[in-house]
Amino acid sequence: MDLTVGQYEVVIQGKPQGPFTLDELRTMGLRPTDFVKPAGHPEFKELREIAELSKLLNIAYETTAPQYFASLDMRLLSTAIDYFIAFCIYAALAAVILGGVEDAQNTVPSLVAGLMLIPIFKFILSVVMEGSKKQASIGKMLIGVKVTDEQGRPIRYGKALLRNIAKLTGVLTLGFGFFSGFFDRRQQCLHDKIAGTLVIKDRLI
Repeated sequence: MDLTVGQYEVVIQGKPQGPFTLDELRTMGLRPTDFVKPAGHPEFKELREIAELSKLLNIAYETTAPQYFASLDMRLLSTAIDYFIAFCIYAALAAVILGGVEDAQNTVPSLVAGLMLIPIFKFILSVVMEGSKKQASIGKMLIGVKVTDEQGRPIRYGKALLRNIAKLTGVLTLGFGFFSGFFDRRQQCLHDKIAGTLVIKDRLI
């Protein structure tokens, strides 16, 4: 995105104000910790966190550690959505198969057994989406959370694969690996600690 054109909103005395042009921002004496966003973007960030804009305003670019973490109920809801999407994909494939065979009645038992493929579909979708620029599965995107490393950076495909494989620890510990996040300040489940990942949400501004 070209930040030299367009307009921006700024949080002033706790309230979003604007939009302002880049030239107007230059006259406002903004501090590195002031919250700014391009108009139309969903999330405010500290000015020092926006690399290109901070450079244009002669403010040192800094990365800050994530501070807002997705609660377990948000994560459970996003997981439920992902499984529903995986089920829909399987149902669509099953419908195509049934429509292409003559002996549909004898094919149904195999398709029912094939429901075991749904977790595999969900696994593949999670790895591909979390490792992409979206940093989130479809369920996470709908809830408004994303997966990062412990410094808030994208995790890429290798770490996304490790994170989703590590979810087996939650199964092997009879769910404790998942619910251990209740007792963690950053809501990290066991698989997140193994992979060095966080699930974060937008600031509440």
